[in-house]
Amino acid sequence: MFFRPEPGHVQKVPDTLKIYKIKNELDLYHLAYSLRDLEKARTHLGRAHILSQASAIQHLRIHCLMLLYALKTHDLKEVFGQIIRLLVTIPGHILGKVPQGNIGWSTVGLTEKMEVPEDLK
Repeated sequence: MFFRPEPGHVQKVPDTLKIYKIKNELDLYHLAYSLRDLEKARTHLGRAHILSQASAIQHLRIHCLMLLYALKTHDLKEVFGQIIRLLVTIPGHILGKVPQGNIGWSTVGLTEKMEVPEDLK
């Protein structure tokens, strides 16, 4: 017999699948960055950020990568934004204030919730 969730029930992605998806997004980020497709690289880091939000450690790790990206691209506004996000990530997890779907860049508010893309659910 198969489990049938109630209507409106959101099934969470298993942790191992989420880790695989994060790794995939990071691989795509590194590939795009190596090809100097910075827009695509930035998109893949944002997607990895969405996936990482379930784990404080993974979430912190992605913000570290975002900070490195900002440093490499000489984006001082983003460097500042990522430093702030690194400082609030752990307290946000402790307080349960992680805005789901947020892509993690400073172009988006710290507490702004966003729609999670279907393929990342």
